[in-house]
Amino acid sequence: MSSRFEFLGNTDIAQYIPRASWFHHRDPRARLLSFTAIFFSVVFAPDISGLGIGFICVILIYCFASLPIKSTLKMIRRALPFIILLAIIQILFSKPSDIAITYWSILGFKITHHAVMDALILVCRFLVLISLINALVMSISTSQVTAALFHLLKPFEVIGFPVNDFTMVVQITLRYLPLVAQLAEKTAKAQAARGGDWEQKGFNPIRQAKRVLPLIVPLMVSSLRRAETMALAMESRGFNASEHRSSFYILNFSWWDVLLLIMAIAMAKLTFFISKIF
Repeated sequence: MSSRFEFLGNTDIAQYIPRASWFHHRDPRARLLSFTAIFFSVVFAPDISGLGIGFICVILIYCFASLPIKSTLKMIRRALPFIILLAIIQILFSKPSDIAITYWSILGFKITHHAVMDALILVCRFLVLISLINALVMSISTSQVTAALFHLLKPFEVIGFPVNDFTMVVQITLRYLPLVAQLAEKTAKAQAARGGDWEQKGFNPIRQAKRVLPLIVPLMVSSLRRAETMALAMESRGFNASEHRSSFYILNFSWWDVLLLIMAIAMAKLTFFISKIF
């Protein structure tokens, strides 16, 4: 049974799902680089045909990794009102051109064919990105992400980049998100017990914003206090005292990982050049 205080149960971030699939057996570095290539190709895809190739890539990832689609649909449903609002703003405030076909003219706003197509591309881009990000968090664990980042950024230590500190910050951030949701849940229950307004009466964005604002200060104070305690604990235990750090898990890059990278890069390039091909 859902509750208005279940921030932790409604948090879909970092919900890693282990599977015995071909995609899960690949090296974390190959998976992370593949996701990065597809992500940037979807972000900078010039038209709807490129986004279609990105959507095919997402479907292939879900199939190869045997990932469920339910959580992705849940995230899309939550983000859909915001995406539609952005699309409406895109249609109304798009700069009209002389050669564009005008469908309607409402209160001085011209709804043109070019604006509608831009709004459609915007909606499709957000939907593909949400599906891709959800596939990333379901197929790569936080420890695998930090291990992949550590090995990929290792060459930058030559120029003095603190790779070890950066990867530890990323790992702590990813693991701290469920704790923040749990802390928000406890704070909301405490405020409701003291007479705070946490009743749900329809969809009212202003009321919801006023309801969330009192949570910001307690969350920031508690997060800063927890971060200070963690920093003191890590310093007292000699974190990063040694320049050479070993790893419990040894990453092995195989030819299957090379094949995955080649496929991801090829699909990413195809999103840019498919409009020129046809």
